[in-house]
Amino acid sequence: AQATENPFEKHRLRLQSRIDRVRAQEEPLDERQAEKFDMLKEGLRRLLASGASSKDEAQDLIERIRRIATFGTPIEVETMKVWPEDDPKARPASEFFVNERIDLLVREGETFRNDYRNKDRRIVFHALKKPIPFMKADPARYEIGSKYVEGNDEIETQKYCGILLMGIVFGCGIVSTLIISRQNRQTR
Repeated sequence: AQATENPFEKHRLRLQSRIDRVRAQEEPLDERQAEKFDMLKEGLRRLLASGASSKDEAQDLIERIRRIATFGTPIEVETMKVWPEDDPKARPASEFFVNERIDLLVREGETFRNDYRNKDRRIVFHALKKPIPFMKADPARYEIGSKYVEGNDEIETQKYCGILLMGIVFGCGIVSTLIISRQNRQTR
């Protein structure tokens, strides 16, 4: 959650998912769609290059960048300021929200998970997604030279862990209910 649920990453992932959806389209883009696609790419680039002097300023800036890249005009995207001028205390906006060590662990996990040389599905502890148990992987996804597509045989790690924990909680509740009901029948 620390790597993906912070304000900076939420906005970055929203822009990235819009870009990925456009890239996944089979039919060619019309002029308006191509312009929107370019705006999203430029917005993502500016988000990654943004800087601020304080956390509040960084929060406002990253929200403004995503909003303009998503709903603005090409002129607004091209002219938006992303770094405060003449401020020696300015630093990248991501530094206010992203834990660098956690981010490096997640990036390494994603690198191992998506390694094209590995033909098998991999369960990597720090990866953003995990394979769904008992579900077969699509072998075409792992062919060298094939277009990379996110697998539908994977689930987000947070959902995976949540489902697993809920299963454990319900399982413990059922087992304890069975044990107590058995003991109650024996004491009669």
